[in-house]
Amino acid sequence: MDSSDNIYVVDLNNHRIQKFNASGEFLTKWGSFGTGDGQFDFPYGVAVDSSGNVYVADTGNHRIQKFNASGEFLAKWGSEGTGDGQFDCPYGVAVDSNGNVYVADMGNDRIQKFKPVVE
Repeated sequence: MDSSDNIYVVDLNNHRIQKFNASGEFLTKWGSFGTGDGQFDFPYGVAVDSSGNVYVADTGNHRIQKFNASGEFLAKWGSEGTGDGQFDCPYGVAVDSNGNVYVADMGNDRIQKFKPVVE
């Protein structure tokens, strides 16, 4: 949820994010299957920061993508691997009050922490 009580839902098998208001009314959606910016391969996790930016664990593409509250692509990071900043099926994502991003890197059995992403 964001600070306006909007709810973001990972629609795994449709490779997209859906956004609803607190009453459950549909607001918007974004994403499709693929490897390009704003596309997903089985997204699993979603988190929203205090500015309303949305982070998505794009599991099959081994990366994190960042969007604004309307679904406009802002940034991405990560690739497949075991090194720092690389992922093997990132499943979960969370953001703390300082904007640090935490990623549950399932295939590598670890949590990685990233400083706030500045566009």
